[in-house]
Amino acid sequence: MSLPSYVVNFDELADAIKAYLKNGVNVDIGSITVPTDQMEDLLTQIRDKIQGVNYTDLIDALNALGVKLDGLAGNLGISGTQKIYGEMLQIPASTGAHTIEFTVPKAGRITGITTSQSAWNFQDTWDLKVADDTLFIGVRTKEYGENKFFNVFYPVTAGQKIDFVFNNVSGLSKVLWVDFNILEDS
Repeated sequence: MSLPSYVVNFDELADAIKAYLKNGVNVDIGSITVPTDQMEDLLTQIRDKIQGVNYTDLIDALNALGVKLDGLAGNLGISGTQKIYGEMLQIPASTGAHTIEFTVPKAGRITGITTSQSAWNFQDTWDLKVADDTLFIGVRTKEYGENKFFNVFYPVTAGQKIDFVFNNVSGLSKVLWVDFNILEDS
């Protein structure tokens, strides 16, 4: 269940939107050119509707903007099929590094890693390696499961190896669960 969101001071929101609209919309994503005419048109429609505060028209305009932004994301190549591959490893009561080696089934992008364990100790850490790149080094384990989201998705190819290395410094026996979140190319 989610919590409701409210705009406490609508005048401040309206002023902030007007300031952005007055200066236009600038999009800089490297060498990709993105025409913003439609976005600016939609934002202008929103600005015009704020005066009368007709929520139905404002919501319609915001929904139309969302559809346009979804289309923009698709045009930038952020699309595919989200897959989650789970792996498990039983770790004996001994110190040392224990590795889950995952083979990427299809080209795509890593979007996150989820981990959990049956027994926790503050001394234990983990690393994440993709081919020759070490993406996570010495990440401390948490008492409860956690997800590490990638702000920038990491590209992988079919057959590439991902190594999740659990450093069992505590020497406790445990079961380790790791989910590899991958946005596979369509």
